[in-house]
Amino acid sequence: MTASTPYTTAGAPGILQSARFYVTFRCNSLCGYCNVWQDDKFKGYEELTLERARQILDELHELGVRYVDFTGGEPVLHPHIDGIVQYAKSLGMTVEVTSNGIRFAKHIDAIVPYVDTMNISLDTLRPERYRQIRGVPTLDRALDVIQRIIATGSGNLKLICVVTRENVDEMPELLRFAHENRITIYFSGMFEYFDEQDTVRDMQRTARKLKLIEQNGKPLNDTVAARADRMEGSGPVGGPIAAELMRLLHEPFALINLHFRKYMENLDPTAPTACFANKRILTVGPDGRLVLPCYHAFDNSVPWDRPLRELVQDEEFVRVRDEEVGHRSECRSCTVFPYIGLSFSYRFDKVFLYQALSEEIAKIKVRFADPLYPSLGIAFEELQLQYQELEQLIDHALPTPRAPLTSDHLYRFETTATGLRTEFVAGEVSLAELLGDHAHGECWGIQRSPHTWVRLVYRDLVPALKALAEEGLLAHDAYEATVAELYAVQLAWWQGYLACYYRGGDQADTAGPEKVLTGFLERTAALLPDAPGSGRVREVLLHAGCVLGLAPETLAPLAVGTPFPEAGLIAKHLLLIADDADLPRYAGLLPEHAAEPLRRSAGARDDGIGAHAPLDAETGRLLGHGSSEQDGNQEESVDQATAERLLAALALLDPVQRAAAAERLLAHELRAPQVLRRRGEPLRARRGA
Repeated sequence: MTASTPYTTAGAPGILQSARFYVTFRCNSLCGYCNVWQDDKFKGYEELTLERARQILDELHELGVRYVDFTGGEPVLHPHIDGIVQYAKSLGMTVEVTSNGIRFAKHIDAIVPYVDTMNISLDTLRPERYRQIRGVPTLDRALDVIQRIIATGSGNLKLICVVTRENVDEMPELLRFAHENRITIYFSGMFEYFDEQDTVRDMQRTARKLKLIEQNGKPLNDTVAARADRMEGSGPVGGPIAAELMRLLHEPFALINLHFRKYMENLDPTAPTACFANKRILTVGPDGRLVLPCYHAFDNSVPWDRPLRELVQDEEFVRVRDEEVGHRSECRSCTVFPYIGLSFSYRFDKVFLYQALSEEIAKIKVRFADPLYPSLGIAFEELQLQYQELEQLIDHALPTPRAPLTSDHLYRFETTATGLRTEFVAGEVSLAELLGDHAHGECWGIQRSPHTWVRLVYRDLVPALKALAEEGLLAHDAYEATVAELYAVQLAWWQGYLACYYRGGDQADTAGPEKVLTGFLERTAALLPDAPGSGRVREVLLHAGCVLGLAPETLAPLAVGTPFPEAGLIAKHLLLIADDADLPRYAGLLPEHAAEPLRRSAGARDDGIGAHAPLDAETGRLLGHGSSEQDGNQEESVDQATAERLLAALALLDPVQRAAAAERLLAHELRAPQVLRRRGEPLRARRGA
């Protein structure tokens, strides 16, 4: 097997993680930017019974799908939509439903309590404009449904506003509506089907069919050049609409997707698109068929006449997945965000970084900042400047990663004489880190990514502070002041982390971010009462300070003696960046299992250990790879082909086995701390420069 030979993970458990379930292609709107009502290819499909829909959800769950978006057409036109949604939730899936609201009123009690996100489309508050955009005079129905969902107190409602030249002037009015009703509104640039990117067509136009002229089994749509011409100068990419959207980045109740904007800015219509339709994201049609290559461009499908675990290995399914998805002419300038957006989680590049930034801002906003509106004081102009500085760093200082060798890899890597080199991380990584990064099957599990700390802030730190305030153990105004800092702390953390660990990051200012973060850690630590809920806050604060190498004496009040989940990852970062003299002092801040490698590495000799950390015995056994491990410190040579084979073998494990392997691999790295010290030499050198 050579390094260029592709490995397949078709049918691997847990690889298919998401599904877009088009329960119906029927719709009761005639939106000018949508093709479902205009195309004969969407007409005449039989729809699943409740029993059959439950069966296909069972099969999706068996494949590893844990997120399902019920959409259409208009999903509530399906006669069994209530039972379908409820069954998906009973399986433990994350459930999203998107509706125009026209006929949703009678479904509120049966659907809203069972979904994680309930989307209602609302592009305007003006009846005549609504009719012009959506082709039907039903704004009053949509507004009534919105108010009735708000009245349930579910807190899962999100409005979706597609911003075009026709309604961009109404954004302030729509934002006021969101403020008054305390609901999130997502301002989306328009993704393209087949006409201009941000233009709504006349509703009186005759419905147009897509050109599906077969040539060697593939459709001929517009030429790449023609599509590229249409994209040039598009409003949502770089014009006035983009500027309007960016001003709302930290605005209460407004949701802005930075990653969609960055994807659009850098779209190359001549290059294959990194789309994971039917690679990680299944597309299910109204009758249960697997739609190929995706819903928006489909001219092929695999009928649901066998279990899904067999269909995803069907010869035609695999051929289209591997040969056509991302490579067709229409794929190469695709801007259909429902697919492209999910795909961003499977390639570790700049768009993923912006996706992580967006997700963090959204979660901080929805969970903590918006509930305090309007009393929360936020310095919007300062945040804009801070964001622009970070944007300059990401866009211009960091390298632009090349595409991975296969779509199964999260990033490109290559073996060298002394280790593994990746596109983003300064210095080198080990085989154990490469495998650990890929164990979770998506970029959210990568160890050296700036999002790994901020997610602890919104998952653990702020909820713990909120609980302390509700118990009367923390003053409410102190909690509110902490929340007000979060946006600036997030941006400072990102800049500080990229400066420490990423190629090109050494061009960044570090003094400013360190000052912001040190102040946040000190102020938050000083607020903490002597109560059980304070422990997790200290752990998360200690994580931030250690990973960025803040002075040990500054972090002394945050010392944690009991084990906590991230302690090993903290120790790994410290072994990479901390000075020898500081390692014992950092060890004094951590629980024993994480402190011991730091103490052992101080002054330890390298002993001529080789380039690649071996696998621990259990992981090696699962991946069919023998280990030369003798005393836990020996290493072995690994070439490119072997690394690729091990990644493919890892993907074939079930998700529980992969997660356990990731923990073992990190623990194994810490057993050879002098190897990590060697890998961190370039990082420490530039910190001391």
